Amino acid sequence: MKAAVMKAVNEMVVEEIPEPEVEPGGILVEVKACAICGSDVRTLRHGSAHVTPPRVLGHEVAGIIKAVGPETSGYSVGEAVTVAPAIGCGVCEYCRHGITNMCPNLETIGFEFDGGFAEVMAVPAKAVRQGHVNRIPQGLSFEEAALAEPLACCINGQSFLDIRLGQTVAVIGAGVIGLFHTELAMLKGASRVFVTDIVPERLEHAATLGKNVVTINSNEADPVEEILSRTGGQGVDVVIVACPVGEAQNQALQMVARRGRVSLFGGLPQGKSKGYLDSNLIHYKEVGVFGAHASTAAQNRLALKILAEGKIVARRYITHIYSLPQIMEGVRAVEKGEALKVIIKP
Repeated sequence: MKAAVMKAVNEMVVEEIPEPEVEPGGILVEVKACAICGSDVRTLRHGSAHVTPPRVLGHEVAGIIKAVGPETSGYSVGEAVTVAPAIGCGVCEYCRHGITNMCPNLETIGFEFDGGFAEVMAVPAKAVRQGHVNRIPQGLSFEEAALAEPLACCINGQSFLDIRLGQTVAVIGAGVIGLFHTELAMLKGASRVFVTDIVPERLEHAATLGKNVVTINSNEADPVEEILSRTGGQGVDVVIVACPVGEAQNQALQMVARRGRVSLFGGLPQGKSKGYLDSNLIHYKEVGVFGAHASTAAQNRLALKILAEGKIVARRYITHIYSLPQIMEGVRAVEKGEALKVIIKP
């Protein structure tokens, strides 16, 4: 089969490799769509402690079940499915409480296991056993279903934030993650969502999401001053930092209201994650600061339901589609900020 194999940092080659074997209790998926995540690009360019080359990247996957292993029950060849990629051990304290993304032995498809930038992908037995293979609802395309994984991560990130009817929210970063956060906040009843970015085209996308969205170009106006001005000096109830920029985290503490909540959703590059937060702002304003990492299988199922019901329209975010041999064109489109979501179709 053909696969895009990361051979080393900055080296990805599309080549023929052996098709994976299906293990007892496992599943083989014929990949129909795999979206490029920013973490795929970061791993390719800078490496990852969780990836040992050669490795097939790609964890935002949708496809058709090609084979089921012996001892696999509940699934049939030909079913259209997505796969929640972050797999816990299933037995630790976190997994037993349903917080599988916090498992200390977490393993992820596309990192510790070969992923979806290939014609066929193996799903480990423990992922099948724990419910990580989710059927795609009728009417949702493979390309749209692949976006359930990043949407699920946003659902996880907002699970701490208690966004309520009439509250105000700021989202720093108008990539697809920031836009998903914007839509989820509005679904929860946010009265206004301020979206900041430096890329005009991304802000144009944000402006199409509804009359409650206020866009701010951070190259043209100070986002902290602008948001404080528009909220009578109070600030917003919730800020979601949806970009990998340290200074944005400090801006979030300045623009959030007293007793507000801040999500540090966007991780910072390794070695550059310290020294940004003014702890006095957290202390005196009694601000709740939350992290967010990956998602659970249940959150992936909820994301599929939201997409299938049209509450969030996935196709508006798919701006580029490439074949597997064109994968580096997709990577470059992400790097240049030309794309919202890039789909690879093996």
